[in-house]
Amino acid sequence: MDVRFTADPATTIVYAQLLAYVVIGAAAVVLLYYLAQYVKHVLADGATTDWWYLFVGVGAGVVYAAAGIGTLTLEAPWLEPFVDGAILFFILFLALGIRAMYLTEPGGRRRSSRLPVWVDYAVIAVFVAAWWGTYLVDVAWTRPVVAVGWILTSAWAVFYGVQAVRRHEGTTLSALTRHLLPTVVGVVLVVFVDLIVGFSAVSAAAAEAAWLVGTTLVGAFLFNTAVAIRQQGGELERMYDWTTWRDQRFEGEVEDE
Repeated sequence: MDVRFTADPATTIVYAQLLAYVVIGAAAVVLLYYLAQYVKHVLADGATTDWWYLFVGVGAGVVYAAAGIGTLTLEAPWLEPFVDGAILFFILFLALGIRAMYLTEPGGRRRSSRLPVWVDYAVIAVFVAAWWGTYLVDVAWTRPVVAVGWILTSAWAVFYGVQAVRRHEGTTLSALTRHLLPTVVGVVLVVFVDLIVGFSAVSAAAAEAAWLVGTTLVGAFLFNTAVAIRQQGGELERMYDWTTWRDQRFEGEVEDE
């Protein structure tokens, strides 16, 4: 069947980009809600440290979507640096959050690390300075430097993600990490395509297609992570579900005749 589209291709791309930003924003908001419920109601007291890293990272996804929507609807080019900055913070804080899960020990203790705690804050400061440098200086070499930083940070997140899954196998931390990792990989693939397009003769249309597919997949992975968190809470609730327990009695309880 021959399907013909009469809409303007440029307008179609704009609406597709707008839809992709909406998917990312909606997924990030849903994930923030379930992440808050997860930390508040599911996690034990000793496993709730350093979760603010993940909250900031997912919140950066909301900022990314809002800035992208504003750039398209308001035709405001000054919002574009906030789109890039949101990607930066999204990857950085997800990486720090995954590393914090890896270092979590029973009882709320933090596993000893070869790097002191202040290194985390130093890395954050460097990335903030890099973003402001891109925003204020905005010369030809700043964006490639930031993009390389994105890729290196993503590799760091994947490394600690694999370690966290191995260390906490069978726990909710392992399940959450498994669902977050595809999100990080999806973002870095989009960034990598953007970097290739900037330094090669790859068609801009191919870059747009890769961005649309990659961004939509990232939104799907965020939704998937929210669903996984909800399932973790559901599994905990089913442990105390009287409708699924048969012939269970407390020790010493006498059966009624």
